[in-house]
Amino acid sequence: RPSGRVPGCTGPAARPAPSIALPARRNPRAPFVALRIARFCGRGAGALPRLDGAARTGRVSGLAHGPRVRAGVLVVGSGFAGLCAAIEARLAGASVTLIDAAPFHLRGGNARHSRNIRLAHDAETPWQRACYPVEDLLGDLTRIGAPDPALAAVLANGSADLGEWLAAQGVAFEPWADGNLPWSRRTAFFRGGGQALVNALCRRAERLGVEMRYGWRVGALDPAALRPEAGKPLRIDVETPEGTTTIEAAAVVLACGGYGADRERLATHVGPAAHGFANRGTPFQRGETLLWLTENGAAAAGRPGGGHMVAVDARAPLDDAGIVSRADGMHLGIVVDVAGRRFTDEGAEAGPARYSHWGHVLAGRDDPRAWLVLGADGVRALPPMLYPPITAEAPETLARLCGIDTAGLRESLTELEFHLAGGPRPGVPRTRSDAAPLLLAPPFAAIPLHPGLGFTRHGVLVDATARVRLAGGGVSPRLFAAGATMFGAVLGEGYLSGLALTIGGVFGRIAGRQAAQIAGSVHSEIRVTACSRQIPPSAPASVPATDPVAEARRALNVCNTCGFCTGLCDVFPAAQLRAALTAGDLRHLAHLCHDCRSCHDDCQYAPPHDFAVNLPVALAEMRAEEYRAGVLPRGSAAAWLAVVYALCFVGLPLAALLLVPPQALFSARGGEGSFYAVIPHGVMAAGAGLAFGAAGLILALRIWLFWRAGRGPDTHHSPHTVARALSDVLTLRNLGGGKGPGCETREGPVGPTRRWAHHLVAYGFGLTFLATIAGAAKHHFFDQLAPYPVLSLPVALGTLGGIAMLAGLAGLEARRLRADRRPAARRMESADRFTRASLAIVAASGLALLALRDTAAMGLLLALHLGSVLGLALTLPFGKLSHGAYRAAALLRHSGERAARAATRD
Repeated sequence: RPSGRVPGCTGPAARPAPSIALPARRNPRAPFVALRIARFCGRGAGALPRLDGAARTGRVSGLAHGPRVRAGVLVVGSGFAGLCAAIEARLAGASVTLIDAAPFHLRGGNARHSRNIRLAHDAETPWQRACYPVEDLLGDLTRIGAPDPALAAVLANGSADLGEWLAAQGVAFEPWADGNLPWSRRTAFFRGGGQALVNALCRRAERLGVEMRYGWRVGALDPAALRPEAGKPLRIDVETPEGTTTIEAAAVVLACGGYGADRERLATHVGPAAHGFANRGTPFQRGETLLWLTENGAAAAGRPGGGHMVAVDARAPLDDAGIVSRADGMHLGIVVDVAGRRFTDEGAEAGPARYSHWGHVLAGRDDPRAWLVLGADGVRALPPMLYPPITAEAPETLARLCGIDTAGLRESLTELEFHLAGGPRPGVPRTRSDAAPLLLAPPFAAIPLHPGLGFTRHGVLVDATARVRLAGGGVSPRLFAAGATMFGAVLGEGYLSGLALTIGGVFGRIAGRQAAQIAGSVHSEIRVTACSRQIPPSAPASVPATDPVAEARRALNVCNTCGFCTGLCDVFPAAQLRAALTAGDLRHLAHLCHDCRSCHDDCQYAPPHDFAVNLPVALAEMRAEEYRAGVLPRGSAAAWLAVVYALCFVGLPLAALLLVPPQALFSARGGEGSFYAVIPHGVMAAGAGLAFGAAGLILALRIWLFWRAGRGPDTHHSPHTVARALSDVLTLRNLGGGKGPGCETREGPVGPTRRWAHHLVAYGFGLTFLATIAGAAKHHFFDQLAPYPVLSLPVALGTLGGIAMLAGLAGLEARRLRADRRPAARRMESADRFTRASLAIVAASGLALLALRDTAAMGLLLALHLGSVLGLALTLPFGKLSHGAYRAAALLRHSGERAARAATRD
């Protein structure tokens, strides 16, 4: 548009719009794409090579041969197909090197944006219902026009054991029994989504000894690779962060994807409208190696420029937006072009195929831009969306906001109004049904649309061993292809949910096994360097958002729109039931979160992605807001609490020095009643009663207000739900992930250390409380005065409790020193430090008092210990120590919600 803004986006989120009327082979957005890729790589734009016409087919201008190194099996591409190939080749005994042009944080290719995989199975499994025989999968492949029956059979049969193989490599599937995901017999869902899948396979590959390199870009292939008689190892020129090198590999597996990010290449096949396509996948799917193959003798498969399309929100980023950019609701309203005119039947497709249907409808138009127009009822029927619709009371206002022709939109709506009132059918039919109603009652809303490309289908032909077929006949004996590089050999024009990963997994494993047979005992000469791995360091704690509520709502809205992490922990299914995400909803979800941080490493939208979703930080900031209660300053709440604690810790000993006679304060006399000679029992009891009583009342009031504010979906409470919540509190179940394999990071499961450390602190604190109760009972019912004998119940409980607290606190501190700080909130880190320090002082001073109670230091140690306890009580309602009460309330509500949902489902 002349304004340079996306139609329908008039606020601060507006960005330059893709131009439509352009020369066929020129893409003015190319510099911006280069800058985006450079930013993803963490390098300046100048670091990208200048590409000429030959470069687009795989040759880099000015490329010179560098040092030559040997490799056994070389896998190009760290997506799902490449990882499966590398692992299978390594399991077969070969030395394997895997390289990828993307930086470390974008490893995994388009698999990062996947959710499920299509698997044949003859019996019900923990992750698939009923059965889906190989014959059924073959029938589905035939229905979508699979071009090669023999390869379709290889695919269907290979999928039958793929799920078990993935599970053996450490991939976690979402159990259908948990009820968090759609019922399916055809596909299995990954726990944590595609990023969790990539993390698991990368861990497995690294532990098997696969050499993995990021930021390594293939420059030119060996022409000998496309000769059927090739008997020597293949040479491949590679650009690395350290310079150019040549890899001599016994066998090569190409799994580096298609060219969905190369809009200029797409435009040569489908026309200039391709410049307006969104690339839903990785910005590194540029297909240079694939295009070199098809232009230098490899047999091509599939329609050039063809791909899997869906309609996406035009306000989303043009690259790497994945599933959250997908638009929905076209069957609920009407879709118009820039002239305000309808151009197809919106109700013709209302089933699951509607997403790809609309992608291809828009992609087939000269101007792929469109706008979905809905009424108020249609907006309410929408699923969670990345961006809110543009709204207006009148169609004319809505048209102006969107940049649509006002008269055209008004006429389109009037035509439909006449038809609904019994008038003639509109020029463009509009099917109406229960699944596709027409909801156009004002106020009106609009969502800007354009096509989004997931992957291209155009690739190379392969045989049943995944070897690349040659246009002149025969196959390349040392060159294999898997994944999107050979999609065209298996996929017709249709698509089946989860099939892309099935192709990558089946043919990736085949390629890896076959390549390993060729490589034999050849060892890799490539060595690890810090630059080539590009592993991001543990960054400083994130700076808190200006408005914690707004940031938590934004992050959780992305999570609700995505839905990949539903099975990770209790937070995500609870969030799915709270589409409005009110302030009370966010408070409940923040305390339901146990801060395991698995979701951060499993999130494809975590920083440095444009969406910058850092949910652990967002929810931690919400908890920090809860603790300070609007009373303490937002940026220094922990510091104020520390001042109060220090005044108590130091003030009570000072008062003792001033008020207690030195002969009593520094007396070495022990035995019964010696404590009360320093501080009278009445003073102790009154001070403790007032401090803990006031703290308890304030905390109870705050928990009650929290409970009222967190009202969400229906609950069904019973003794069973209360018992379940109590069990979750006492066992700290959610610190182990709550279900499945438990909490994990990119490096793997975090183990039970944090859970055990919390147990030690919590139960140690409980033992010290019981010691106080036991001492009070001895005092009031048995007339025995403190201090008590070492072997007495109060001393035994207090000693065990203090030691347990210190051990648990040491474990938490040791874990903190090793933890990745990227998903840590600065304010919560301060609150954690204060809480750990105050608890450690209470435990240590109590143990010191026990050890030195028969010495002259007893008086001051008693005052110090009581001062630390007093400070703990006064800071309790506004400190992190109160999180146990909030979390217990959140778990109780969640248990009731689960019971109500289960009753409804049954």
